[in-house]
Amino acid sequence: MDGTGWKDFETLESYIAKEQSLHPQSRGVFSNLLRRIGLASKIILSKAQRAGLAGVLGSFGRENIQGEQQQKLDVLANEVLKDTFRWMDSVAGMASEEEENMIQLPPRASGENRYLVLFDPLDGSSNIDANVSVGTIFSIHRMLSSDGSARLEDFLQVGTKQVAAGYVIYGSSTMFVYTTGNGVHGFTLDPMIGEYVLSHENIRIPDVCKCFSANDSNYHIWDEPTKRFADIVRYSRSGRYAKTTSRYIGSMVADLHRNLLYGGVFMYPADTATGKGKLRLLYEASPMAFIFEQAGGAASDGSRRILDIEPTGLHQRVPLIIGNKEEVELYERLKRGESA
Repeated sequence: MDGTGWKDFETLESYIAKEQSLHPQSRGVFSNLLRRIGLASKIILSKAQRAGLAGVLGSFGRENIQGEQQQKLDVLANEVLKDTFRWMDSVAGMASEEEENMIQLPPRASGENRYLVLFDPLDGSSNIDANVSVGTIFSIHRMLSSDGSARLEDFLQVGTKQVAAGYVIYGSSTMFVYTTGNGVHGFTLDPMIGEYVLSHENIRIPDVCKCFSANDSNYHIWDEPTKRFADIVRYSRSGRYAKTTSRYIGSMVADLHRNLLYGGVFMYPADTATGKGKLRLLYEASPMAFIFEQAGGAASDGSRRILDIEPTGLHQRVPLIIGNKEEVELYERLKRGESA
């Protein structure tokens, strides 16, 4: 920092431009898509910050396709993202946790590379009336169809096919975290200049299990291997888990963001009554798995790597355990009936 109080900094815009320059054949189509996500997040942030004053707190009065009560800000955030992408030549279609069906966009004459954007517009929105951190999660895939028209099978791609994934967390500060398969990078919004500034380059999850994040009220509906895993992580008083603490916010973006920076494990396992998980594969589990793997972590449904799961529907749900690789592997061993 020099005597004027200024220091060198890199914005999201300049960082994306620098990455684009490494690919001389690039026309900037994909880079522009990431920039537009950054812009959309600023609009969502402005609406969230004024929610109480603008009368957009509380329930919208109807359920989404998930059977969950929509919040007013869910609807607003969903519309912001749809409006952001619908005019872009590079976007062939969208899928949202809040929409029953995929959203097809007309083929363009420009012949640009076309992408699909999938998103959870406002993860954790049920907590927003209590001023708890919420977030936006996104995933980007390339089109499979060659005629420029998005089809259902274009959206149902395995997580390894993602070309980018990320999230924005709206909290005490606002952060944009993303990966394109070349590490995980975090940018903090500077409200003074209205730009995302590089604050966390090449994030690596610390190899310590500082936080255990799970909804303990569901303990009674977990299977025995899951209970055993939770007991080991929470109650071991020596070795790796001597200083592990329970930290569960109930806003997935906030829980995973903390664990990514501090080290730890998050799980939302299947319950014994239904045998099914709760979290959406395409909008939550898969993009977060991409991020955590790029940061040195792992993500599983208990038996399979999340990024290898073949989607069967837009709103498919899966169990999820995600965080440090050592904990994810321990959980998988216990699920297979092996010893800890």
